[in-house]
Amino acid sequence: MTDFSYLSTEFLEGLDTKSSAIISTSTEKGKVINNFECYLACLMDTEKASTAKVGDKATLRLPSSNEVSTEVVYIVEEEANQRVIVFKITDCVEELIEYRQIYVDVIWWSYRGLKLSNSAILEENDRSYVERVKAGYTDKIYVKILRQNDTYSIVENYTDEELVDLGLDSEWIKNRKELNVYDEILLHGQKKM
Repeated sequence: MTDFSYLSTEFLEGLDTKSSAIISTSTEKGKVINNFECYLACLMDTEKASTAKVGDKATLRLPSSNEVSTEVVYIVEEEANQRVIVFKITDCVEELIEYRQIYVDVIWWSYRGLKLSNSAILEENDRSYVERVKAGYTDKIYVKILRQNDTYSIVENYTDEELVDLGLDSEWIKNRKELNVYDEILLHGQKKM
């Protein structure tokens, strides 16, 4: 592994490079490139970055909108909750090797599902559900919470097997309804579109 012990905020800011600056070619200098992997050092002060550990996985969204999987390989603790985090990249390396500095989005987690207000989610016997209104009828729909913060949750419908594991009978499962995009759900007794 490469030695990153020289990295610090002061060192990175002292490089005096402009974002998206292309490395110029020269007859006097050359650079050896391992086009199978590269390392990207980022100055970060987010909550998730403050708890990141070596070996954690993340996704980087590059300026081209390509997303690449990465691994944290080195961390330098800095002042004021700032850290230098070095990511190892093995995909789309050819996109990165011509730049000295670029902007990337670090994606620590990603889930696909429906985004609901937490006030729409009710609990019953350690099971989460929402109440959907359709054609004047209210249906109870059990949902699996994938990720939750103080305001919203990312949810998805349970599979038949998961509902069996939750202890629901086969007749209920056969007649169950699923939550879909644009469904009308209740927020603590009030309709929400």
